[in-house]
Amino acid sequence: MSFTVDIPQHHTRKPWTHRFAKLLIVGSGGVGKTTLCQCLLSVPGSDLKLHDGTATSHQQFLEDAESLCSTVSWDDTADKVKWVYKVQDTPGYGDDLNIMNSIHLLQQYVERQNKIWLALEMDKGRGIDLADVEDPRVDLCLFCIQAHRLRPVDLRFMAELGKVVPILPIVTKSDSMTIREAATYRREVYRKLQNPQLPEPQGSAALGGISSAINVFTFEDGTLERAGLLQSHQSQTVPPFLVVASNDVSQDKLDGQDPVFWPERRYPWGVSEAFNPQHSDLLHLRLLLLKEACDELSAAKRARYTQWRRKALAKQRHTSPGRMLLGLLLPVLAGFVIAKTGFGSESTKQAVNDVSHKVRLHKITVKIRDDDGDDQHQEPKTADNHRHSEGHQPVARRSDRKFLGIF
Repeated sequence: MSFTVDIPQHHTRKPWTHRFAKLLIVGSGGVGKTTLCQCLLSVPGSDLKLHDGTATSHQQFLEDAESLCSTVSWDDTADKVKWVYKVQDTPGYGDDLNIMNSIHLLQQYVERQNKIWLALEMDKGRGIDLADVEDPRVDLCLFCIQAHRLRPVDLRFMAELGKVVPILPIVTKSDSMTIREAATYRREVYRKLQNPQLPEPQGSAALGGISSAINVFTFEDGTLERAGLLQSHQSQTVPPFLVVASNDVSQDKLDGQDPVFWPERRYPWGVSEAFNPQHSDLLHLRLLLLKEACDELSAAKRARYTQWRRKALAKQRHTSPGRMLLGLLLPVLAGFVIAKTGFGSESTKQAVNDVSHKVRLHKITVKIRDDDGDDQHQEPKTADNHRHSEGHQPVARRSDRKFLGIF
């Protein structure tokens, strides 16, 4: 005797996840950072409002860097990923006679974003999954270089900032160079990035010279191929990217049946098209940053943060005995206050809550330190690991997908 039982099939729907990315865009005043940002993030029908950071003071950047941040978001329906992409503009450097002031400003900004994320990791009482929390850490620095001349101050800035975040050098306003000038300048910048040979500045012995290669982000060959760069003659000397950017767009392409965002610069002798690969590397750059290299940049950021986190917690260990003593004394102090004032006082309740919060944070700190120090080869239990646990797998980018109205 045999019989068949129909077992209902349960199809679990893949949940939507969030992915975050942040770029830092740096350059001297008037080099075209804001226009570049406009071309990178704009789509047909959008009205992207950008704040020009050229005239922004260092103090304003310290107090409200978010006011210089531009954001674009989109839904990847195939992979069910909600992307939130930010480009953090910065004050133009060069006006301050001491260039190290500008360098330290941005180094501290990158460091501060790491500290914010570390504090979120350590706070178990946050009440929200970190996979859905906006990630403030910086993935990459877009460093804008003026055409024709790479200055020693540019090399110094890239070398120092590259100590905390990888650099992607971009030559702006490249349509001001002839074909021969552009090819020669591209090779010159590439060579100096690999071998700066910058002597020690006079009167600044503490800075020292620069002889080792600058920390330039290197894309994998597969990523470059998907962005169409391996088929081009520039592939051997990219980066730097030579780009043309413009606030003017082609109305014919924008008003067509399939609207396309197409920046261009019109001159009496012709038109320079920002997304035309024969005129500019901007289309390849946009494909890399907003599509093909997203996972690669994110993985590099996580690896870089893991190293930073280990060093940051190692520094805190020097003060851990005092912190442990504080954690033991705070509950005793709270009990003493309660005994004196009673439970009815609102101020006492607030004091108890504050004590509990500090003790909880202390315990979290100790646990993270232990997890980090158990095995240097073992991946730390951080929010980044959780993002790639079950239900948070890395997104596979697809080169044939329509993207932000370009194709």
